[in-house]
Amino acid sequence: MSKPVVNEYNRPFLKWAGGKYSVLKQILHHLPNRKRLIEPFVGGGSVFLNAGGFQRYILADINSDLINLYQVATSSNEALIDKAERFFKQKNSKEAFLDVRAKFNTTNYTSLERAAAFLYLNRHCFNGLIRYNRNGKYNVGYGSYKKPPYFPKEELEHFASIASRCEFTHAHYSDTIRRACAGDVIFCDPPYEPLPNLAGFKNYVAGGFTFQDQCTLANELVLAHQRGAHVVITNSSAPKIREMYKSMKFKIHTLNAYRTMSCKSESRGAISDLIAVL
Repeated sequence: MSKPVVNEYNRPFLKWAGGKYSVLKQILHHLPNRKRLIEPFVGGGSVFLNAGGFQRYILADINSDLINLYQVATSSNEALIDKAERFFKQKNSKEAFLDVRAKFNTTNYTSLERAAAFLYLNRHCFNGLIRYNRNGKYNVGYGSYKKPPYFPKEELEHFASIASRCEFTHAHYSDTIRRACAGDVIFCDPPYEPLPNLAGFKNYVAGGFTFQDQCTLANELVLAHQRGAHVVITNSSAPKIREMYKSMKFKIHTLNAYRTMSCKSESRGAISDLIAVL
């Protein structure tokens, strides 16, 4: 399987482990144009930034730092660009990164300061990972990039041009999905179920994401579909995930993806994930 061709869509301003920019064409094919798009796991935002046929967006995530960043980028875009750009210019070293990370974990920042620091950490950390320890402290290491990380000013400005149609909310996936009604489209990109013999990544938030969460999520999506919503979800092709979706009458499609955000070489490269549709 060859590496997917990356098309020129609107790029998100965040680096994101598991981001969907490189597979947007495959995903957008399954999203019909309706009035409202709901994303319970908005993540880096590649999908909503390129799903332009909607009038309104409900964009949620359990990660409060991410939602704070999106809310600040909506309400105070120019101030965020100014403050974050100073971080990027003045703090391009491992020592500076560790200092920002320590303050991020211990300092009572304003919303603007925390958003700027989070953007800086995201762009300077290893592989764009978002990871927290059991105490809820951000603990990703420095990325050691040869060139200074790119400051996404244009991407932030483009984000501001569509943010007025978006509601960003810090919420559990169940609460977000329960808002869906007839005519809505739900796109879910949850933490993937690990493939057999691979550990997977479960520390996006403290507490992780279990197979029971996968089951609860699928049940909520079935109920939303019964209320009239169109449902699309991506996940790994782990056998128990595939079997669960089939038992719930999802239509299963292949998602040809390419793993780049991994510490282990054996879990990088071309892979067949899945898209399930109701």
